[in-house]
Amino acid sequence: MDALKNYLLLLLLACIWGSSFIIMKKALVVFPAEQVAALRIFIAALAVIPVLPYSLKRTKKKDVPIIGVIALLGSGIPPFLFTFAQTQISSALAGVLNTLTPLFTFLLGLLFFGVVFRAQKLIGVLLGMFGGIFLIVFSTPYSQSENNLYALLVVLASMCYAMSSNTVKRYAQDISPVAISAISFLMIGPFAGVFIFSTDFLEILNATEGAWTALGLIAILAIIGTAFANMIFFQLTQRTDALFASMVTYIIPLIAIFWGVLDGERIDWTYGMGLLTILSGVYLTSLKKAPKLATS
Repeated sequence: MDALKNYLLLLLLACIWGSSFIIMKKALVVFPAEQVAALRIFIAALAVIPVLPYSLKRTKKKDVPIIGVIALLGSGIPPFLFTFAQTQISSALAGVLNTLTPLFTFLLGLLFFGVVFRAQKLIGVLLGMFGGIFLIVFSTPYSQSENNLYALLVVLASMCYAMSSNTVKRYAQDISPVAISAISFLMIGPFAGVFIFSTDFLEILNATEGAWTALGLIAILAIIGTAFANMIFFQLTQRTDALFASMVTYIIPLIAIFWGVLDGERIDWTYGMGLLTILSGVYLTSLKKAPKLATS
């Protein structure tokens, strides 16, 4: 039952984050990318206010610096790196580079967090990465003009996610997932608020048709796709390990493509091949021990 719950949490997380792309697409019609990122963080911070008393009561002072690292690397820096990167590179390239997250999680875990090397986990990571890249390459057209320097921002964001998830598993195992999420946004939310109100956000909101609708979509994205989803991610990381939780990166393209199908897009054999490869990779990373081979 524990294994089933882990898979269901992974699938739920992928569904939430995979569905966020269609919301961001509509919000970006009205607001620039950096405002969407800042609003997402700021509104998420407002959303967790009701659980702050519970979170602060359940958290020890010695845990606050750890949560600060998780907040900065997991929720504070990456959204801005991604949005700035995608002003110069395609979403397809960003998606491909984001599949490096589990690989970085695996490597950084070995180097700095005392994770034990297991060959089947490395094979699972590489299988999942191949499936994710395969899906993205065949489902999304590339731009002819990519700025490789901006692509490095996505690589850096992937490394930030990897460090954050390893930190959760190694140093925040006994902290409530609700507390980690709530206190994280308490730390970075005010900075996002200062940033957003230093831009022309209010002018756009009052003068642009559809701005309030776009703001509502961002609010949904912030509450469900950020604050709530982070709680699920932290719980999943604590229940399994940082590597298994990071495999959500590979499933997200499947969900995003599914929404595209509902929107009238067509899929072919590449979707099925990518799906099987990704699921094989996820399965291998979930194993505690290497699978036994049948002998005659």
